[in-house]
Amino acid sequence: MAGKIYSKPIAFSIVVTVTVLAGSIAMMAYPMLRSEMHPKVEGLVPLTSLELAGRHVYQREGCVNCHTQTVRPLQSEVVRYKGNRAAEPSGRYSLAGEFAYDHPFLWGSKRTGPDLAFEGWLKSAAWQYAHFEDPQAVVPRSNMPAYRFLKEREVDADEMRGHMSALRRLGVPYTDADLAGAAEQLRGKTEMDAIVAYMLSLGKAVDRGGKGGVEIDLEEKNPLATDTAAIAKGKQLFDAQACGACHGDEAHGQEGVAPDLLDDEFLGEKGDLPDAAYFGMIKGGSEVKQQLGRPGLSDGGMQGYGSELSDEDIWSIVAWLRNQKGHEASEAPHEEAAEHGNR
Repeated sequence: MAGKIYSKPIAFSIVVTVTVLAGSIAMMAYPMLRSEMHPKVEGLVPLTSLELAGRHVYQREGCVNCHTQTVRPLQSEVVRYKGNRAAEPSGRYSLAGEFAYDHPFLWGSKRTGPDLAFEGWLKSAAWQYAHFEDPQAVVPRSNMPAYRFLKEREVDADEMRGHMSALRRLGVPYTDADLAGAAEQLRGKTEMDAIVAYMLSLGKAVDRGGKGGVEIDLEEKNPLATDTAAIAKGKQLFDAQACGACHGDEAHGQEGVAPDLLDDEFLGEKGDLPDAAYFGMIKGGSEVKQQLGRPGLSDGGMQGYGSELSDEDIWSIVAWLRNQKGHEASEAPHEEAAEHGNR
């Protein structure tokens, strides 16, 4: 009996079509209508008008063609993009609920450049401005084009209000006050300001700052200060963690990006601090500044490496920095200047 349907092509086609449609509705369409398929992380808020303007620039300039915005739950991904800084395991990779207000999603599929999903936790505003203006000055091997022209373009507030109004119709909870306040927030802002603001918002829906509470004892001595093997290891770690991308290959800093680590200033004030202060900054990042009583750059933001590096590794980096500083201090001024290309 069952075999007879094969001799009736029209009936067979109808049965197959109905079966496939029924399966598609049951397995694909119906689940998408269920609320649990559209989660939102607790406390999720929509982008501000400035951040939304930056997202618009990001789409217009085709950034999604080279960058993804999703860290997968794989150990290699988590470590590579610093997800292991998150205190909660669920925050160590991208969560569907973070993107509930994104229209369209910008997850991407190509990584010519690095993933940006957690960018808001990893870089400072100063770094972002410098990088967009001249990528190769910050990351010498970068193939990213310069976007300094964004500094000359003002954000169109009327256009952004229109975007916000359209997104509200799609369920993004923008209020009348949000729309009314867009003009004031965007007054005098450039597209460079906007895209930097957007970069700093990425990944911030979930706390990925890592565990705080780094206690600093400025009297603590570096146990590896004179260990030659540790000093060599410190240089290797400095390079491996790409510290030079901000502080320069030899730790002399970059103007407007990150400070010189070998001079007689620390966090914007004259007078160096002990090794333990450097240890604390590397381990805990900018959150440690309050303990040290120095403000540093107003928009500076160094990430903490305490979840990636052991205390021994951090002391090794400090040992290399101190050895480097001592080496340069022992050179004649003209020799030191010539070594760094200053004559």
